[in-house]
Amino acid sequence: MNRFRFDSKDSVKIVTAIIEGYREYIEHRLDRKAKMHISSAFAWTKGNFIESKIAEHSSDLKLSYKTAKAGLSWDYLQFSHKDSNILFLIKNAHYFNPDNFSYATLPTSTNRTGTKRTYLHELSQINNSVDFPDIAKINRVENTQQLSFFVSEQHANEDLQNLKKEYDEFHILTYEIDKALQISKIIHYLPNPQNNIAYEIEDLSRYIAGAELTDEERSIIAPEQEHDIIDPAAFDIGILDKENKASN
Repeated sequence: MNRFRFDSKDSVKIVTAIIEGYREYIEHRLDRKAKMHISSAFAWTKGNFIESKIAEHSSDLKLSYKTAKAGLSWDYLQFSHKDSNILFLIKNAHYFNPDNFSYATLPTSTNRTGTKRTYLHELSQINNSVDFPDIAKINRVENTQQLSFFVSEQHANEDLQNLKKEYDEFHILTYEIDKALQISKIIHYLPNPQNNIAYEIEDLSRYIAGAELTDEERSIIAPEQEHDIIDPAAFDIGILDKENKASN
């Protein structure tokens, strides 16, 4: 998978931006707690801070970015290299299952699988022409039962067709927050739409620096971990709402 790696200098800058964005999020939470009687809803903004920080570094990284929708109600940023035809986005590893990437992982004791995240599945179609390594072909056979979930979604919408013309590859970078509430792992993936598996391109965790938190910083974000406050971006709340209404 080495041929799919980003330039190491770019990877370092992206990792640094993720750490800086998370730290700014925590600083904002501390500020809001001091100035507001209730501020728990800001727990949903973590992804915005991280993506915005990468956008701030876009000129150094030679990146372009644009706003897109995850479902009907949640915006996020898509990034692309100006010198290549690669589209990528950032995901919280807490809700991401590389063995079944288009389905959200619910943060429960059973880690059950949630509703399908349509936008990830559709974006992964960009990789239909990617020549995955032999391991991908082997897993494709082993997961034939899982493939049956995706046969009915072969027709992409107009936006997807435009993306497939504009980009040759779609990548996902995930950040993992450990028990100390610090970002401890960042992984670069290439999702395969044929078997719904995201293959690890590179572990970027070695580039993490300055991620340590103080006790005060941990205290402001600990409640969201204890009470399983769910990031709506992870579950396509717009799509879930639509499906729930349709089923009633």
